[in-house]
Amino acid sequence: MTRLFVVRHGQTDWNVQGRLQGSSDIPLNDAGRAQAAAAAATLGLALRQGFTLVSSPLSRARETAEILVASLGQGEVELDDRLVERSYGVWEGLASAERAARYPAENARWEARDEPNIDGYESHEVVAARMREAAYNWVARVDGDLVFVTHGSSARMLTEVLLGLPSGGHTIGNLENAAWSRLRQVIDGPWSLERHNVGARN
Repeated sequence: MTRLFVVRHGQTDWNVQGRLQGSSDIPLNDAGRAQAAAAAATLGLALRQGFTLVSSPLSRARETAEILVASLGQGEVELDDRLVERSYGVWEGLASAERAARYPAENARWEARDEPNIDGYESHEVVAARMREAAYNWVARVDGDLVFVTHGSSARMLTEVLLGLPSGGHTIGNLENAAWSRLRQVIDGPWSLERHNVGARN
């Protein structure tokens, strides 16, 4: 039986400003570092000994993972490129008002929960496929609990695809900064969502 903990990175300045980060490598701010330390306390109560922690290589996720490992006093951080955030292409760095002004038609599609047709945008299907592949590859490699430190959209895509839900359907809400979810899989069987948004501030 596998337990997968999916953790979103701590806060960044772009999170505060409402800017899409995507594949841009934006660091944690001081609040985000404090959030990561607080997340370690709740994870420490939930994790079994001998867990494996895997992180997106983007610095906001990697530093969150490093804080978790240091606080929990065990393990090391493995990196996996498949856990990076969705690429938002030309939208990265833009706040919602800027997207609406510069790309009104595509922003309207986005607000209606459809996918925009913009340069560099990574679709729901592509994100879900790489996240699912990473999950099953790591589950096959490790014993004990598995922890993924990743990003808001990629975490949601992973949760939806493991539960058999439509990718991009927003059936599962996004994780807040430094919050986590726990999924469980019976050996070679279906996944279930046991916890969601643990530690969310809202």
